[in-house]
Amino acid sequence: MRARSEYDELLVKLESAQEAEVVERALVAAQERLGMDASYITTMDSRIQTIHAMISDPETVDRFQGKVFPVEQTYCLRMLGGEIPNAVPDTRAEPAVSELPGTALFHAYVGVPVKLSDGSVHGTLCCVSRETRPGLGPDEVRFMQVLADIVAARVDRVHGDIARLTERFRR
Repeated sequence: MRARSEYDELLVKLESAQEAEVVERALVAAQERLGMDASYITTMDSRIQTIHAMISDPETVDRFQGKVFPVEQTYCLRMLGGEIPNAVPDTRAEPAVSELPGTALFHAYVGVPVKLSDGSVHGTLCCVSRETRPGLGPDEVRFMQVLADIVAARVDRVHGDIARLTERFRR
């Protein structure tokens, strides 16, 4: 018989596989709709940002997916803090991010928070482009927020399902 922690881990793996599919579909939709070079989803805490999933060319994915960055070096921290807008058509012209390491590679950014039903920020959903994107604006931000809301709803559901299944198993 498996130990309870093994069952808990199995439940998490089963549910996260379904969550991963939702995330991947959202990332593909974001990249295609906005015509950006990469789309990605992150989580953040007070020290680090982790890129959990990314859609891009293989070299970019290898370079960034699964990587951890100091949070103070990220566009997302500044977006969440209101220092930059959700859509930055030219990162080199935006004083709050022009000196960040990522600006040497990515010249446009769109990011939105992934907010859970309890109001907490789970992470961010973002797109970046190697070229400036003068047309980025409210329509792209709204589209990204719809995708982020879908991802957040799935994360909420997964966490609720896991909690219910774990509680039922422990009885």
